[in-house]
Amino acid sequence: MRKTVIANWKMHYGPVKAGAWIRAFRRERLPKDLEIGVAVPFVSLAAARSSLGRAGVPYLGAQDAFWANEGAFTGEIGPAMLKEFALSFCLVGHSERRQHLGETDDMVAKKAISLQKNGIRPVICVGETDAQRKKGETLKVVRAQVAAVLSAGLKVDGAGSPIIAYEPVWAIGTGKACSGQDAKVVHEAIHDMLNKKFGKAASEIPVIYGGSVDARNVGEYLSTTHIDGVLVGSASLDPRAFGMLCRASLPA
Repeated sequence: MRKTVIANWKMHYGPVKAGAWIRAFRRERLPKDLEIGVAVPFVSLAAARSSLGRAGVPYLGAQDAFWANEGAFTGEIGPAMLKEFALSFCLVGHSERRQHLGETDDMVAKKAISLQKNGIRPVICVGETDAQRKKGETLKVVRAQVAAVLSAGLKVDGAGSPIIAYEPVWAIGTGKACSGQDAKVVHEAIHDMLNKKFGKAASEIPVIYGGSVDARNVGEYLSTTHIDGVLVGSASLDPRAFGMLCRASLPA
């Protein structure tokens, strides 16, 4: 399995800046053995797709989706709509949406299943808050979040197989990155759940880490057993810096 590096711009870059970012990033010298993706805001998908053209790297993704393809859901974006942009993946369940918009495990599960049905790979974000960590509830919380999508009917489906992103909430945007060894414990627990559910096919599901990842620490994460990639926030906003991070992801 090749390592995965995904940029999440969050609420940054409208169409003009998104197109410029893509064009600049395509000039970067990138490792051939990385799966590189970029999750952009809905309003910038058309510009990003136009700037990418037929290029396979980076893979284009969205940051969220609703669970219905269409209907009376004002302001929402369905997976069938996203499919028209030829997306490779879509984030669901990011902690910022769970925290600020009240998304529940059930909602995240429905979104993930709907994306799979529409041929878009869901990147399912899970992770504990600082309060939960201090109570020793990290594994309890993460297991419950993963169990919700597994019980909803998540499937291993080749290129459409899900990605699980462990993002400890206390590490996101704080500069307090989780150590590789601490992340390894959680990743092992997630892999164990996937192995019990899918057997050998679970090897098709990457489990990646997110939370204050940058060019200085990315090598530590990707050299740690059971960590299959990274989800990058603020360190992905500059295309040259993100290119440097990608190059730092693998041994020279």
